[in-house]
Amino acid sequence: MIVGNGVAGITAAQELRTLDQDGKISIISNEDGYYYRASLSEWISNRNTKAMMAGRTPEFYNQMKINCVTGDVREIDVEERRVWIGKQSIAYDKLLIASGASANRIPIPGLEDSLVFRSFQDAQDIKTSVGCCNRFMILGGGVLGLELSGALHQCGVEEIAVVQLMDHVGGPLLDERAAEWVEARMRKDGIRIFLGDTIERVEKDMAWMKSGATWKFNQFVQAVGIRPQFPEIQGLETGRGIRIDDHGCTNLPNIFAAGDCTETYDPQTEKWRTTRIWLDGARQGRAAAHMMTGNVIENDHPVFFNASLIYTERYAFIGDPHGEEGEVFYRETESALRKVRVHNGRLMGALLIGNRHGMMAMYEAVGNPITDIGPALASPGYAWNDQTGADWDYAFY
Repeated sequence: MIVGNGVAGITAAQELRTLDQDGKISIISNEDGYYYRASLSEWISNRNTKAMMAGRTPEFYNQMKINCVTGDVREIDVEERRVWIGKQSIAYDKLLIASGASANRIPIPGLEDSLVFRSFQDAQDIKTSVGCCNRFMILGGGVLGLELSGALHQCGVEEIAVVQLMDHVGGPLLDERAAEWVEARMRKDGIRIFLGDTIERVEKDMAWMKSGATWKFNQFVQAVGIRPQFPEIQGLETGRGIRIDDHGCTNLPNIFAAGDCTETYDPQTEKWRTTRIWLDGARQGRAAAHMMTGNVIENDHPVFFNASLIYTERYAFIGDPHGEEGEVFYRETESALRKVRVHNGRLMGALLIGNRHGMMAMYEAVGNPITDIGPALASPGYAWNDQTGADWDYAFY
């Protein structure tokens, strides 16, 4: 049984069906099917449709013989191996918790409630309000807040303000130079950015900030990060999320976990860190599925990679582009920014915004010796295939 129908849950379900053709697989979720969460802003701005966001069709679940149950998990009885949904309970042999994360919401004096940006329902509420609201205030200048501000701008919202506690937007994805590039584009589009500031109180439709600045709004959205969500299970080891090993195992027998509801131990920092990346969730779901069927695989720790939207531009974050050591090369134009970091003659990482040409070849090249080290590394036309012997099409990858 799987609790959660996101990337970790659906990947695990597929892998389980591959490993066991006849076993019973059930997915419990309070959302209607698996969809690409990273596409929500594009749906708000009408650049895609709800059908385009769907990650799997109803036919897929039928063909894979997956039983879908709609509801919220209220309780999990470890001794009896039963999952409770309201007054109904369902028995399980092995259980995977892949319940994801929910949006943070900061209490603000004078603001009883506000929209958040995380789920499809959230996106639907925001999109509905675009028709009657023309002054949006977004609390949070991280990746989610920037993505939402870009979608609202493309919708034609007249006035948008972003409030960011840090002194630049987009951290930790963006360093200061990349953030300045993004901020310049936002300001050019008329978006007001309050940096190093926060909201102390709201009086009717006026926000008062710590700096003394004020801004009037008729719609308020919080985009201040996410937190793991999972049902309470007696004896389960947790921190901010459910603590798992490289195979998705928890400290309890027959209970596994994967995705945004989890945290894993980083031996380099000697700290537990939550799972936030789509690709990591998929890897964890696959590893857990193998453990659930007694087929152990190594869930290795590959080079970090994430690709999505920042404001209105597509980006790729590869490896560790912001490390303190080594040489860094930038290439900036009005439409794109590329940053490449090399240390001891080897590629360490790259940040590509706007122009992502060569991103998969660069991903393959991380850790490899690099010849001709210099500014040309940040050029979209640099021959990264030559560094790995790969044959990626730079125009698409």
